[in-house]
Amino acid sequence: MEDTRPSGFTLLELLVTLALVGLLAGLAVPAMGRLLDTARLRSATEAFSQELQRARNHALSHQQRIYFSLSVAADRWCYGWGELAACDCKAGDSEATACRTGSDSQRRLHRRLSTDFPSVKLNTTRPAASRTLHFSPLRGTATADSFALRNDAGELHVIVSPLGRVRTCSTDGRGYTAC
Repeated sequence: MEDTRPSGFTLLELLVTLALVGLLAGLAVPAMGRLLDTARLRSATEAFSQELQRARNHALSHQQRIYFSLSVAADRWCYGWGELAACDCKAGDSEATACRTGSDSQRRLHRRLSTDFPSVKLNTTRPAASRTLHFSPLRGTATADSFALRNDAGELHVIVSPLGRVRTCSTDGRGYTAC
């Protein structure tokens, strides 16, 4: 004997399933937002720290003073490094004060803008809107300073010691050494 009942879902089963999917999605969206904020903060902090280390390494390997420029204005910030003391991270690619290294045939621009890291704010320990650190070609010593990057996920610090050492720490100890 054959089964002649129609196969498929009833309207009630479909509505219950959609309600459960909606509930689970509603719970997952805030968690995903926190995950994205954490990833953005870590990415911005690692990029900032790596650029400081690259600037120091360039000073040591090419035996010339390197200037690391930083500009912070409200929610917009930028940083860059180059061979000129007047290195300006806000300068465009073709401007004379752009943060560049290398000879005329192989000039390379070194800068990052806050638009690369949405929702991440950069704060300095001193109330200057712009500042310049320098890395010495002898022993890689530097201008000591510290910076805080923050968003809704938390706060991370990047510290440059007078010996040129760059380290990252966290105020809450998540994933980094405690400050």
